[in-house]
Amino acid sequence: MFRWQEFAPGQWRGVDGEVASIVAVHADRLKVSSTGKEEDFRRFLRLDEPLDLAGHLSSLDSTFLSELTGFRLLRPSNPVEALFCFLCTANNHLIRITSMVRWLESQGDPMPTIGEWKPRQFPHLEQIAGLSEAELRGAGFGYRAATIPLAAQTILARGGLEWLEELATMPHLEARAQLMEIKGIGPKLADCIALYALHQTEAVPVDTHLWQGACRLYFPEWAEQSLTASRYMAIGEEFRRRFGMWAGHAHLYVYYGNMLRGRTRQEVK
Repeated sequence: MFRWQEFAPGQWRGVDGEVASIVAVHADRLKVSSTGKEEDFRRFLRLDEPLDLAGHLSSLDSTFLSELTGFRLLRPSNPVEALFCFLCTANNHLIRITSMVRWLESQGDPMPTIGEWKPRQFPHLEQIAGLSEAELRGAGFGYRAATIPLAAQTILARGGLEWLEELATMPHLEARAQLMEIKGIGPKLADCIALYALHQTEAVPVDTHLWQGACRLYFPEWAEQSLTASRYMAIGEEFRRRFGMWAGHAHLYVYYGNMLRGRTRQEVK
């Protein structure tokens, strides 16, 4: 979603792979103007899956309760785009991540215009691999100025897009291990990439919010302790044990639910 923006109240525009869309949000529907087909947008929002996602997760684990509604686990069509957007997120905040992703976007090829909007495709692997560290540092990428072109070069050396598509067919932990061989990709980023770029829905990225939520729900004995590598893996295994192939969907609820709890505590203070 880093490439999407609300340009007017209730109106969003963004690009997924080769499809650019403008979406008007109404009370009971979404009105979509797109360079693609309706099925492309339905696939992006996983509208082929249960609309009552919280209810479905509760049917898999009776201890799972959530009043949150409307979540969809996005299904981006371009694994390169998803992977490099997540490379921008490491040790970063939303405003800066978005500016970095927009800069990368500016290096891509132009797409057909929609009205006055001139969208661009995300750059191909070859384009990213050809970026210089100097120009990326000048654009504010910091230490990622070295790791982003190197990651693209590594992926190309392993087979490029075909290699990423092959990873998507592997068992999750095997694909995760191969992703972590790329400089700049640690456990959490590997799980984010597995979940959103490779669509391995058993992947469970563990950050501060998920750690706190998982401790509250499933591991209360860890509440005052630190997240370690073994505990990271244990949280993922627990989600997979409870939710199976829906573990990545469940993590969204726990992650965002914990964010809301934090905001509520701040408002009370």
